[in-house]
Formats: sequence, C-alpha cells, structure tokens
Amino acid sequence: MNTRRKAISLALLFAFSPLVFGCTSTPKVVERDPCEAEASEVLLKAKAISEGSKETLRGIRYHTKRKVVLMPVTSASGSAASPYGVPVPGAGADLSGFATEIMNQSFRNEGIKTVAWFKVSKKLKELLASQNNNQQQMMMNMYGQQSSIVNDENLNEVIQVAKDFSACYVVRPVILKSSSNSNTKTSYNPVGLALGFGGLAGSTKTTSNAEIDLKIDIISTREEDIIASKTFSGRSALVSKDRANVLDGITGSSIFSGGSQSDQTRIAFYDTIDKIVEFLEDKML
Repeated sequence: MNTRRKAISLALLFAFSPLVFGCTSTPKVVERDPCEAEASEVLLKAKAISEGSKETLRGIRYHTKRKVVLMPVTSASGSAASPYGVPVPGAGADLSGFATEIMNQSFRNEGIKTVAWFKVSKKLKELLASQNNNQQQMMMNMYGQQSSIVNDENLNEVIQVAKDFSACYVVRPVILKSSSNSNTKTSYNPVGLALGFGGLAGSTKTTSNAEIDLKIDIISTREEDIIASKTFSGRSALVSKDRANVLDGITGSSIFSGGSQSDQTRIAFYDTIDKIVEFLEDKML
C-alpha cells in the first residue's frame, strides 16, 4: 500500500513539475534551411536532365522552386554608371536597363521566381548605411542610384540581403564585350549602265550586325561563393525570324526588327537569353 502511495505521489509530482519548479519545457522548433536540397529534389533533377538532355528550352521539365536575386546587368568596361548599371560603349546607354528588364521577365516566364530588385535595393542601401562606411555613404549621396551599390565590393552585402529574403541564389550578369557594325554593298547591272539607265543600273544593300558576350555568375547564398560561371555569345545576324519568334515566346516581348544599330545590339542580347535560362535551370536545385 505504501509503495502504491509513493508511486501515485511521484506521478503527481512529475505531472505538475512545471508548477512546482516554475519552468516549462517547450520543444525547440528548428527552422528548415530553404536552400538545403532534399534527396527527392536531387533525384527529380537528375531524372529531368537525363530525360531532357537533347531537348530545347521549351521542353525543360525541372524548374527551381527557390528564390533568386537577379542583379542589374553591368559592364566590365568600367564606364560611367546608369540607373541599371554600366552602359556599354557603342551599344546605347539603355542596353543595361533593357537587358535587365528582359532577363528578369524571361526568368519569371520560365518559372524562376526572382525577388523584386526595388526591395533588394532598399534593404541593401539600409545595410550599407548601417555599416557607417564613409566611402560607401559618400557614393550613395553623390549618385543616389542603384548603380552606386552594385559592384564587386558589395557582393557580400548583396548575399546577406538575399538571405534576408530567403533567396538561395544571386545571379550576376556582366557584359564583357559589345560591338556593332554595318556593311554597305552596291551591285551594278552592266546592261543598265550600257543603256544609260542611271539609277536603274545597280542597287545598294546595307546589312547590320551586332555581337555581345555576356557572362553569368551563379552565387549560392548558402555557400557564399560562385558555384557556376559561363559566358554566352549573341549574334544578331544569326537571329532569323523563326528564332526571333521562339525568343519572343520566352521573353514575352517582341524585338525582331531591321532597325537601328541599337536594335541590332538588343537582338544580339536576345540571342543569349534562352541559353542563359537553360544554364540556370541546369545548375540550380
């Protein structure tokens, strides 16, 4: 009987131990790392790659579910800054802005979820200001633009801000080279010249071509390092109307035209976009 009473007393003591000892035992909730790859994801991606190794972009079966921060397109030339980055000499000051918008639009259309840059930019400026770095603050006050905070010196801060938005990747696009040229060729009709038809004696044809080399770095916010890098070349002369229609479907835009040199440079950039998206899908989990 005494043993039974002791057992009951001990049971009651442990049952009300939080009240007796003045503390509670709350199970600790461990937050899952959004960038940690699960075994099922790795297997799914491997299967998608093996089945679609010979397919084009439109046949991609695997899309990353993780958030991505796309940095504004910049140039390796180091010339004066624009609101989106560094304009490319000879390619028009608006190429960086155009490339950034089209790239972001294409990523989203193909299932890659990007964090809006205006959100990233605001938080990045706040982070830089809180560091009390006089040089960075002076640059921000002087330029007051996104370009003043998009540079290699601030990549660690970009990664930190990306983490704050639960982004697993940062995509850093850099234009390494851009050029455009035109060629005018006049052909003559000997018969027309002999008969003295003047203007009907020949014809003049002008062809334009632009080339662009665009480097893409994929940075893992978890590893805080570049995990993949590749340079893509675009040639406007290679973009036929049929290819332009395919690219229009990816970007959700319409670019093909036989217009100015600036248009040709944009078409050259267009020629890289499907290759870039395929590269991201291949390297991202």
